[in-house]
Amino acid sequence: MIDYSETAKSLQVELTEDDNPDDFARPYDRALKFLLKKLSLKTNLYGGDPDSMHELIILDVENAKTTKNAKMRETLLDKAIKQLYEYEEPEFEVRPQDRLVESEIAAAQKKFHLKIVRERKERVLIAAEISKLALEENLVELAEQAAKFCVRETWDAQKNPDLIIAQS
Repeated sequence: MIDYSETAKSLQVELTEDDNPDDFARPYDRALKFLLKKLSLKTNLYGGDPDSMHELIILDVENAKTTKNAKMRETLLDKAIKQLYEYEEPEFEVRPQDRLVESEIAAAQKKFHLKIVRERKERVLIAAEISKLALEENLVELAEQAAKFCVRETWDAQKNPDLIIAQS
């Protein structure tokens, strides 16, 4: 049975600037948000193209899961892993027309930083999915590339058990 009553107060770890306190208030929401994002991208019929390269990578992996053609699956997975390696995180910038004061700039910068960290974690989970799918298709080199991407960074096992599992 899943215990949803675990809160940030019961955690025995210290939060850093890379940790979003909302992720620890209800730990299962983090996984649900990522699943909801993937579902939203898959069911977006009239919304046009994905907004970012990150969303495009997610969509390619999801399309690779559902395609029947093995060559198409290989192409989509190969494209996704190449895009993961080539992905460059955007820099925070303040537009002059926004006319923000110092405290608003600091809050926006913190929100932007947490978004970047969340996307970094999502990319590890995406690479783990690519590795799993590639291994099922006997695409060993592609699976190895994705696995190497997964283990590029280290994560705290108490704070990010899903990433530790993805790395294994």
